[in-house]
Amino acid sequence: MVQPDPPARMPQVLPEDFTDETRDFFAQWTGGVFKDADKNPVLRTFAHHPKLAGLFSALNVHLLSTNTLPVKLRQIAIMRCAWLTRAVYMWSSHLQTSVNCGLSPDMYAPIQNGPDDPYFTPFERVVMLATEELVEDRKIGEANWQALMAEWNNQQMLDFMFTVGCYATVAGVMRSTGAERLPDLLELAEKYGAPEPG
Repeated sequence: MVQPDPPARMPQVLPEDFTDETRDFFAQWTGGVFKDADKNPVLRTFAHHPKLAGLFSALNVHLLSTNTLPVKLRQIAIMRCAWLTRAVYMWSSHLQTSVNCGLSPDMYAPIQNGPDDPYFTPFERVVMLATEELVEDRKIGEANWQALMAEWNNQQMLDFMFTVGCYATVAGVMRSTGAERLPDLLELAEKYGAPEPG
């Protein structure tokens, strides 16, 4: 049996405490990325500060829905970021997001292994390396910058950098608040692995 996560450090907002502002925040997500945003543990944690959460969500919804990056490259970047930052909830939720996007589970173990895994195309390897540079050094090195710009336009490059930057920030919030995964995410992580939370 899959073990549940430890209790969150910041409990979720309870349904009886939802306000009009809280419901407006959930409405940004419902019907798009999430079917039931008001049941999502992370969003219900963010809902303690619906004004901040609403402003942040405008960016996050863009990154997951109108991002100019190809979906597979976006997911590789997000999942590598989650793995590097040991963001267990983020990793687990993006296993599910990737499935929902029609991507193959074959990429999950290679993302864990890193850019040298033979699964990746040369350009996917560059995306992995540039993600690592952004997470670890907050700057894409010159060689990877040139390789990315040989394939992408300026909008795609900005979407890439904001995607990694956004998810590195959210990783810190998720790890610090300790949002608990629901059973479906726990089962995916049990099947495909998850980073050690640390």
